[in-house]
Amino acid sequence: MNIDQIAATYDPARERAWHLSVWLSPEVNAWCVHDVLNGQCVALQAGKGAELPQPALLPERPASVSFTALPEISTLVPESALAPGSEMRHLKMVHGQLPTGLLRDEPISSLGARCVYLHDEEAEHRLMARFPSARSLPLQAVLVNGVLARSAKKKAVLLHRSATRLDLAIAHDQRLLLSNTFHAANAEDVLYYTLFALEQTGLKPDDTQTFVSGTHLTEPDEKLLARYLPNVLPALMPTDKLVSMLGGSAFHYSTPLLEQYSCA
Repeated sequence: MNIDQIAATYDPARERAWHLSVWLSPEVNAWCVHDVLNGQCVALQAGKGAELPQPALLPERPASVSFTALPEISTLVPESALAPGSEMRHLKMVHGQLPTGLLRDEPISSLGARCVYLHDEEAEHRLMARFPSARSLPLQAVLVNGVLARSAKKKAVLLHRSATRLDLAIAHDQRLLLSNTFHAANAEDVLYYTLFALEQTGLKPDDTQTFVSGTHLTEPDEKLLARYLPNVLPALMPTDKLVSMLGGSAFHYSTPLLEQYSCA
């Protein structure tokens, strides 16, 4: 996935005018910039490699910085069940043996819960060497907030497809029904686990709006989903106010990156 979109109004030298959102993963590194006055995205860059693409275009002195680092291991824990120092125990209850990494937690006020998560330590240190005040945001929390926002008048599923993983969240009337992660190596896996998640929450495909996104979402993924799910849409459209200044397309591939700003 290679993306190069810059609005004419973007000037990286303008001080404290921008929010910088960053996506760090072994397969794709990306960043985008939002105008802090209106929340509109004015720059989006994505590409393969160990470093952020187009580093010379990064804002020199942003007002704020957020980032999501993958791979991520996470779980949601009610605030009432999260005693100080118990974060790792909750992760082990869900995931068993854990790899090394930085342990973080992110409150989700709309749920009265916290997202407890581990992510890559090296990736975080590289970013914070340049932006020491950068704030970590877990993918699961961004997706949960995204699906809640999309479910005000409908039953909604929000999918994110990465290299071998499917993250999804389901909500109805701004109430979270499910948030989970599955190993997905191909389009059939994406479809199977989406249908499985709908079955587990008692929802019917023809009565649910499915929003798709992901750095590794492919046309075969989308076509197969559309065969079995009547209401499939990109999670972000080029006409959405968030990205309308960029004048490009296929922004749904970068949805969690672009929606970091609303969580940060």
